[in-house]
Amino acid sequence: MPGEPGLLSVTHGIAPATTVIACAIPPRHYARLTDAMRGRARLGYLDTFDELSRWLRSAIEQVDILVLPPRDAQGQDAARVVCEIVSARPRLAIVAYCQAGSQYSTDIRALATAGVHQFVFAGIDDSGVAFRAVLEAASRQCAAEWVMAQLSPVVPSALHPMMEVALSRPDQIVNLSSMADALGVHRKTLFNRCERAGFLAPAEVLLWVRLALVAYLLESTGCSVKTIALDLSFPSHTALRNAIKRYLGIRATELRSCGGVQHVVDALRQRLVRGRAADVGLHSL
Repeated sequence: MPGEPGLLSVTHGIAPATTVIACAIPPRHYARLTDAMRGRARLGYLDTFDELSRWLRSAIEQVDILVLPPRDAQGQDAARVVCEIVSARPRLAIVAYCQAGSQYSTDIRALATAGVHQFVFAGIDDSGVAFRAVLEAASRQCAAEWVMAQLSPVVPSALHPMMEVALSRPDQIVNLSSMADALGVHRKTLFNRCERAGFLAPAEVLLWVRLALVAYLLESTGCSVKTIALDLSFPSHTALRNAIKRYLGIRATELRSCGGVQHVVDALRQRLVRGRAADVGLHSL
């Protein structure tokens, strides 16, 4: 890739040394994207979707964000490519680079259905801070979807809205009050939902979701525990380290090498087994 390497500043989940691929973007827009990313990310350009498919199959280094238009210069439809990428690389954040206007609404709907995380519109938000904000939002949404997919089989479906809202604004949904406000319910309602589902208390549900997101960021980025604690509004990095040690049984620095999100899921399963065993013991007394 011919992009000029650099560093992307850490802000709300975007990590150092992020790699962005801009594929099939009209050359007249190169300068805008390059200027927006200069000194903040490794940015490379590919000409066609076929070239993108070959590069992704052979690439050894991690690609974090892909930016692509509704179709390339050869007329290939991006929706098909996006579907393939979502299936093969679910951790790759995808941003569609579109033209504004109602005449392009069909393309936008098709890309949204295929799995694009965010949209950027030429001449509107494809430069400077605005463009970087779209990339950051795409990375956050991609992370939320991945973590949600890993936790969903373990958590009762009735509690999925709690997880979804916690992942949607992880720097703001940090306690039961903020979660209840975001869902438009009373705190007691959250307790009732968890009790009916025979699951953990809502505060612990929230903590497990946040720990899974921490694990995702640790294994997918170069961010430190201190940076992640700050971005996700933990009281302190010490508080986060203590929570990891208490609930996951390992040091924060070990989480990357111990399976990341999968380690959190496994620890949650064990927590549920211990909880059920304790309930059985109480009922047998």
